[in-house]
Amino acid sequence: MMTRRKLTRALLGLGLMCVGPLVAEAQDRSGPLASVEQMFEGMRTANPAMVREVFASDARFAVIDSRGGTPSIASQSVDGWISAIGDSGGQWDEQVYDLDVRVDGDMASIWAPYTFYLNGAVRHCGINSIELLRDREGWKVTQLSDTRRTENCPDPLGDLE
Repeated sequence: MMTRRKLTRALLGLGLMCVGPLVAEAQDRSGPLASVEQMFEGMRTANPAMVREVFASDARFAVIDSRGGTPSIASQSVDGWISAIGDSGGQWDEQVYDLDVRVDGDMASIWAPYTFYLNGAVRHCGINSIELLRDREGWKVTQLSDTRRTENCPDPLGDLE
């Protein structure tokens, strides 16, 4: 038979298991969101320095590409991608929406559906999975992965008209 003390401990433990995720979700999401917003603003304005500022020096960039019918995993150089942003002439516009942000201390994960526009036309869409860690300089993107498809892409900019 369970004593009152053991029952109290069991209930307290169960309560902490239930409250823990709520505490993590209640943490400040503004820092990770600001870093991600800066990345996309830098992309739209063809400002590679603005984008580079929010990436960790050893960040990774990966993609799952299903456009050929069979999914394939590829990695791209973060430096190559950032350099291409500088050469884009401001013609890239990636719109993210319905962001799901999770923060636990100095770690954050953002799940962000997106639509990518090239010269104002929908080029492709998918999901960005963005992992961030916070160091003394602030929130840094350590991993950015995305899916890409060309069919059934939402048009958030067109929906505003």
